Amino acid sequence: MKIITDINTPLVGCTAATIGSFDGVHRGHLAMIDEARSRAEQMGVPLTVITFARHPRVVFNNIAEPFLLTSNDEKMELLQEAGVDSCVLLDFDKAMASLTAKEFMHDILLQKLNVSLLIAGYDHRFGTPQQGEGFDNYVEYGRAMSMQVMRAAQFAPDGIKISSSAVRRALSQGDVEQAALMLGRRYSLCGTVVHGAALGRSIGFPTANISLHEPLKLLPADGVYECVLHHAAQSFKGVMNIGCKPTLNGDKRTIEVFIIGFEGNIYGSETRVEFVRRLREERRFASIDDLRKQIELDVNNVKSNNY
Repeated sequence: MKIITDINTPLVGCTAATIGSFDGVHRGHLAMIDEARSRAEQMGVPLTVITFARHPRVVFNNIAEPFLLTSNDEKMELLQEAGVDSCVLLDFDKAMASLTAKEFMHDILLQKLNVSLLIAGYDHRFGTPQQGEGFDNYVEYGRAMSMQVMRAAQFAPDGIKISSSAVRRALSQGDVEQAALMLGRRYSLCGTVVHGAALGRSIGFPTANISLHEPLKLLPADGVYECVLHHAAQSFKGVMNIGCKPTLNGDKRTIEVFIIGFEGNIYGSETRVEFVRRLREERRFASIDDLRKQIELDVNNVKSNNY
């Protein structure tokens, strides 16, 4: 997949395109990409996904709280797996956002990116909203530019609307299994293993502390999770704790994984951790020994889960 970050050199040849944030690249996004790919193949042109180097929420709201489901690197990998030919990472800013839909379609989609067919999400809106403007207007603007504009079918399996917001809600409740159903894969975190306070080692369960690559990556609700950790072309079951470790008087939120069956030095390594299911809430235990016993139960629970 070709990744385009400079749109000042127009694309050679026409393209079919779809546009959006694509945060999470969930099943709804993939359904729209599949539809767009089919249309592109019928026309004999490549498929381009147009997305944003910075999520619009960051541009407009100066977001500090984590909310992203995918980093740009993760998004590019997922779009490539989906069979996209080119991905345009727009340098989205307030100046670009101030364009009307007609201006955006003409100045960016037509002149810069040579889009001949645009597949829009069923609820997508372009540019600065104009009173009374809707999808029929986009079709009209496109017709005047010799650009065909089509609306993608809504993807709602079993009547359930899949969206990035719905995935975020599931994660905020710790429901990583529901999030996985909407994503079409397990939710995961990517980061570097760093040194921690070694509190887990002191009770017999040394953990890998993970520093996220993307600081705005959304974490599921605090709690204890079954996970799979991928390291050096190997995969290990694990028990992950997200939270402040109240029994050990922790003072900041951390991500720690006890890796079942792993021996060796993992510090400084890049790793990816997939969430399988939530085991329990994080809570304060009456004693360190009670905590140790509960962790043993958690580990045995994970070991017995076959998948």
